[in-house]
Amino acid sequence: MEQANKQDFRPKDWSAKKTFSGLGLRLLVAVLGIPALLAAVWIGGYWLLALVAILSLLGMKEFYHLAQVKGYAPLSWWGYAIGLSVILAVFFGHHYLWGLSVILLLLMFFSIVIRAKVDTAIMSLSSTVFGLIYVSLLLSHMILLRYISDPVMLFDEVYDPVGSKLIVLTFALIWIGDTGAYFTGMAFGKKPLAPKISPKKSMEGLAGGALFTLAAAFLIARYWIWELSLWQTLVLGLGVVIFGTLGDLFESLLKRDAGVKDSGSLLPGHGGVLDRFDSMMFALPFVYWFCRIFVLG
Repeated sequence: MEQANKQDFRPKDWSAKKTFSGLGLRLLVAVLGIPALLAAVWIGGYWLLALVAILSLLGMKEFYHLAQVKGYAPLSWWGYAIGLSVILAVFFGHHYLWGLSVILLLLMFFSIVIRAKVDTAIMSLSSTVFGLIYVSLLLSHMILLRYISDPVMLFDEVYDPVGSKLIVLTFALIWIGDTGAYFTGMAFGKKPLAPKISPKKSMEGLAGGALFTLAAAFLIARYWIWELSLWQTLVLGLGVVIFGTLGDLFESLLKRDAGVKDSGSLLPGHGGVLDRFDSMMFALPFVYWFCRIFVLG
């Protein structure tokens, strides 16, 4: 009996230690990564450019790996080059950089003709172009949102306080919503949200996350971002919930199709770049275009 008890006890104890260790690793990455992320956003300039460019290249690398797992052959280096040129064009705003992006795209088409791989041409080009649109084009909205209003000069640096606040607001709402959805789903989750894509997500968790997000949006706008009215704040909060959830489910769909758990292993305990920024990649464009149309006019 004593031997049996030992055999029953050890796996449970090991599992608990493993769970605690994984949670500690996740917290360590978050404690180190979040301040660096927010600092690059707040400072802006080339720090922000470097952040978006690195995230874009790593995200495309992860997506192209998913495509390769499915048996496709994306033209990865062409995708990196075009994606980076798009980021530079958005940051500097020069028309000739957009022209460079188009020229690189045409050269990629030319290269596929030269290679004459008739049986894989469509899938190679499709996965390549989709990867740079999904990652680089969506992530470039972080730059657009950072400089959404007329920037001012502060200590000889271009500074846009409204744009910085809006990005921090988006990040905060995503994180708060995810936390609220997690604990609400743990406590009350019964009805699955998308069982074929992400079985652990529930309708109750989504509702709880939405309530947490709307409450946070109201408080943040009331005591920090005074440029937003109440209705604008609530619409932003609701939109972040909808598009953030859609981004999360979309990335889960890609991973499920490829048969992998995480898009990458760059961030210990967190997976890859796509795993951490999937919600933000969909939420940032919504926040930018909503504010561009309905806030700034």
